[in-house]
Amino acid sequence: MMNQALEAGDAGTWVSAAVAAIAILYTYLQNRQQKSAQAQTDLLQREASAIAGREAEAAERRALALEQMVERLALAQAQPGVQPDSSPAAAPVSWSCRREHQNLFVLRNEGDEVATGVHVTVGGHPSGLTRRLPENAVVRGHESVEFLIIGAWGHPIPREVEVTWAGREDSVIVPVT
Repeated sequence: MMNQALEAGDAGTWVSAAVAAIAILYTYLQNRQQKSAQAQTDLLQREASAIAGREAEAAERRALALEQMVERLALAQAQPGVQPDSSPAAAPVSWSCRREHQNLFVLRNEGDEVATGVHVTVGGHPSGLTRRLPENAVVRGHESVEFLIIGAWGHPIPREVEVTWAGREDSVIVPVT
C-alpha cells in the first residue's frame, strides 16, 4: 500500500501556484481596464479633433464673410451711387470637377467669390468607397478641394457629383470630366 502523506514542500508549492494565478488574473484585468481606458481616450481625442476642425472652419468662414463685407462697404464708399450687393445668393460661384487620376477628384470653384458650407455627395455611391468628401468646406474663388472616390464592389466611378453651398437653396449637379 502506498502512503499518501502531504509534505511541507507540497503546501508551499500549492500556495505559490495560487499566488501566481492571482497575480496573472490581476495583470489580465489591469490590462483589459487599460485597453478600455485607452480606447475611450482615443475616441474622445478624435471627437475633440473633429470639433476643433469644425470650429476652425467656422472661424475661417466668419473671417471670409467679414472680408467680403468690408470689400463691399469699401466699394460703396468709393462709389457712393452704387449699392453693394449683400445677398450671398448673388455670389458668382460656379464649379468644375475633374478626375486627376484613378481615384483622385478635384472640385474647383471657377467663380470669383468664396463658397462656404460646401458639401459634396455622390448619389448612390457607397460611403465606404469615398474619402475626404467636402463637408461644410470653404472654397475660395479659383481654388479647389480634393477627394477620393473608389470604384469597387460593382459600383463604378460616378459621372457627376452633387454640390451644395451656403447661399444656394438647391444643389448643383457637376459633371466629372
